[in-house]
Amino acid sequence: MHSDDDAVAIVAMECRLPQAADVDEFWQLLVDGHTAVTDLTDGQVAAAGVPAAQRSRPDYVKRAGVLDGVAEFDSGYFGYSQREADILDVQQRLMLEKSVALLERANIDPQRTDQRIGVFAGSGMSTYVFGALRRPDLVESLGEMLVRHGNDKDFLATRISYKLNLRGPSLNVQTACSTGLVAVHSAVQSLLLNECDAAVAGAVYIRVPQESGYQYQVGGVLSPDGVCRPFDAGANGTLFTNGLGLVLLKRLDDAIADGDRVYAVIAGSAVNNDGAQKVSFTAPSVSGQVAVLREALEISGAEPGDLDYLEAHGTGTALGDPIEIEAIKQAFGTEGSPCGIGSLKGNFGHLNIAAGIVGLIKAALVLDRGYVPPTVNVREINPALELEGSRYYVTTEGRELDPGRTHWVGVSAFGMGGTNGHVVLRSHEPQPAGTAGPSEATAPSGTADAGGARPSILTFSARSETALRGQGAALAAHLAADPDASLAEYAHTLREGRTRHPYRAALAAVNPAEAVARLKAERYHTGAAADADNLAFVFAGQGTQRPGMGAGLAAHDEGFARRLAEASAAVDARTGFRLSDLLDAGKQGGSTDITDTAVAQPLLFAVEYALATALLDAGVTPRYLFGHSLGEIVAATVAGVFDLPAAAELVATRARLMSRCTPGAMLAVTDLDPFAELVGDGTLVVAATNSPRQLVLSGSHAGIEKAIARAGEVGVQHQQLATSHAFHSPLMQDAADEFLAFLKTCEFRAPRIPVVSNITGRLLTEYEARNPHYWAEHLVRGVDFAGSVDTLRELGVDRFVEIGAGRSMSNLVRTNFAAAGAAAPALAQTLGEPEHEAESFADALALGWAADPEVSVEEYSTAGRMTALPTYAFDRLVHWVEPSLGFAVDADAAPATPAAPTPAPSGPAQQPGGAAPAAADEENGAAEEIRQIVGQIFESFLGGSAASADLGFFDLGGNSLMAIQLINKLRETFQLDLSVRDFYENSSVSGTADVITALLLEEPAHV
Repeated sequence: MHSDDDAVAIVAMECRLPQAADVDEFWQLLVDGHTAVTDLTDGQVAAAGVPAAQRSRPDYVKRAGVLDGVAEFDSGYFGYSQREADILDVQQRLMLEKSVALLERANIDPQRTDQRIGVFAGSGMSTYVFGALRRPDLVESLGEMLVRHGNDKDFLATRISYKLNLRGPSLNVQTACSTGLVAVHSAVQSLLLNECDAAVAGAVYIRVPQESGYQYQVGGVLSPDGVCRPFDAGANGTLFTNGLGLVLLKRLDDAIADGDRVYAVIAGSAVNNDGAQKVSFTAPSVSGQVAVLREALEISGAEPGDLDYLEAHGTGTALGDPIEIEAIKQAFGTEGSPCGIGSLKGNFGHLNIAAGIVGLIKAALVLDRGYVPPTVNVREINPALELEGSRYYVTTEGRELDPGRTHWVGVSAFGMGGTNGHVVLRSHEPQPAGTAGPSEATAPSGTADAGGARPSILTFSARSETALRGQGAALAAHLAADPDASLAEYAHTLREGRTRHPYRAALAAVNPAEAVARLKAERYHTGAAADADNLAFVFAGQGTQRPGMGAGLAAHDEGFARRLAEASAAVDARTGFRLSDLLDAGKQGGSTDITDTAVAQPLLFAVEYALATALLDAGVTPRYLFGHSLGEIVAATVAGVFDLPAAAELVATRARLMSRCTPGAMLAVTDLDPFAELVGDGTLVVAATNSPRQLVLSGSHAGIEKAIARAGEVGVQHQQLATSHAFHSPLMQDAADEFLAFLKTCEFRAPRIPVVSNITGRLLTEYEARNPHYWAEHLVRGVDFAGSVDTLRELGVDRFVEIGAGRSMSNLVRTNFAAAGAAAPALAQTLGEPEHEAESFADALALGWAADPEVSVEEYSTAGRMTALPTYAFDRLVHWVEPSLGFAVDADAAPATPAAPTPAPSGPAQQPGGAAPAAADEENGAAEEIRQIVGQIFESFLGGSAASADLGFFDLGGNSLMAIQLINKLRETFQLDLSVRDFYENSSVSGTADVITALLLEEPAHV
């Protein structure tokens, strides 16, 4: 019997290995029985710096397991300057990136989680540091301490914790080849002691230059031909290769409660040391291995006969393999059910301190996938293992595991120096699909209605625009490969399980196919850190109403439905009809004519008010509001000029008075010049300037007929509008007079959100907002919609959410931006096509989220559980210092060495007698020369275009250690006493240059 009380779950795994960039590629390589160790050409070995005399020896083995792309690193993601990234050990770079991916595999956002996440990790000794220390330009500019700091393995775990904001225990583990497995054991103990809630555990080993090969020594552990043959009769040594492995661990109960995928359960683990009971420090010990295997098995609660498979240390050495097999037989017995033994070292060679963690990942996959891959490079079982007649066998062929029972697997790793580690895993049967854990949310009601399928909002973000596009492409590929995926689960995972970065994107879709199409075409809303203030709501005017408008959305969105009921109640109390009847799409408005002004305006007001306030409730906060005619009344209400009851009364009165006026007509035209005479003599007025090429004339039926005839004569495009009155013309004057009398009884307030006036095209002043005459003149004055758009464009607004039905306002905004030669704005509609209302509203929320990630999209991104998604698409650049083997470089070996940065020039020439320049132009010239020198010094520390960016030293990726080095360089260059405080308070290139200029000109004695 086994208990889950002390069980720990493996909930996520990551690796980086030769020919395997991730866990899926790693598994496929194992299943296919391939080896990732390759032959090196003489040119590769020469380029690595190996002298001809060395590499031409017959005992020099040109074989290696090479990782691709180790020179590339997303320094921007982690806030490193170019120079500091250049000298950071490649092992620590890869661990940083893979730790991000690991947390995303587990759908944990370290910035928002309340979990204490620990880090238990180890790395090999940095060989990258030797190349960095041979670059005097880097050592001089950054300081030797910083170079060593970036390559010291003591800082691996704490660097991960610092850069990823992890607050659990952060410990380095170093036990040679058992490091990765001992790190897992340490993490398990920390979890069981409640020191942390989740733990990152693993190890990395990367020796550079990778293509250097090695020299075989008779009697040593290295293979003479670069082939590792675990348990084979011809086993004659191993070879050390490069790789990385990481796992994320949680207590099993917590993993189940969180709805995590559990790859395998760690039922027991143990660590010990051989002590002095062995031949030598580097030799293995049977007794030590037996003890650690037995202890781990006892802790797990399993019986020896329960074990189905053992992922052995399996080095393929003549001494190591027999000792390990003997320890297994003594620890677990030779009788019982068959138990396979395998080792991945035949595939990858010896991964050094990462060997144990990668073996654990393989074992967990064996349980998760129900399959044992073959052990490669085994032609004949080593007779010295004495497996004949025992229950143990080498897994030379792949085999399926019985899916009907629990399986147990052991993993071993033994380090030089005698530290042994063993972990016992058991399979985990997942909860049935659809079974919600205690912490899982349930989807809101109304998942399908007249508005069509329920939309989901996909949100994603990155640290750069390039990475953002990469995120979108990765999502598209993942969704395309899984057409039956739950879009709701994707949305929920992206919202809750991913860190929010400065560059954001969001889109709404109702099914995976639509989401894939949008992602591939990059048809999603984007935003950056400073975009929250460039959003405006534009409210539609009369003529955009339609039967049943908003009904489909109300069926999906509880927030909108609540706000609509609130607005409808206010309007119903002041009109002779019930808005609920007009909003019933099935009744199509019943017998009420929604083109009647007295009906249309209250209807539009209620729906638009509900749309806007529902968006505000979700956190979509516009910087500005504006509207077309009636739309401005709604905008003013949302801005707080009127409260809801007063606004409902105002709109009902306005509509009733306007509907009683003398009938008239309106005509849209593309050019005003042919109608100048009709406008000049007062026959017609310009009721609206919607854009430079869309104007609306208003007047009597006779006047409009003349305009139509004139338009036909000169060939001007025109269209008579379906209106019953000549709005925004003198024919509305009677209504305006009566409306003014009503308005004088109303209370007005200053707008809380700036409103743009469609009378003036400028920002509405408090005097105008609180003046009854302004709102009365609204009925007779023309609408300057084009001027309003121009005002907002000049204020930096380039995001618009159309409040109302259809796309008419969006089309006008787009037209005005195009007329001004400006880039197309981002647009979203709250009620687009009648059959897609919910999706349109979700799209508006998506636009809002792209501008401000605090916008709540929860109602459109909720699911029972999270799902597996692609990890972060890093925007990598080459950061590389050519490694050094310590050899003198041959003439025929020409490794590429990055050019050293140009050293900073010496300080400016002294003025005679130390006096300040007499002429202003000389003073300006000196100041510019100082700025250039300061910029060059900044670049020598930070790299890139640091001098052109007017940002502080620390914003550019500098740190306190670099700052001290830079200050000393500035002091030396300019021969002055620049204080640390002066630099910290003026740390940009321009700020520092100004301080130095002032010191040089005001304190000539320092020069």
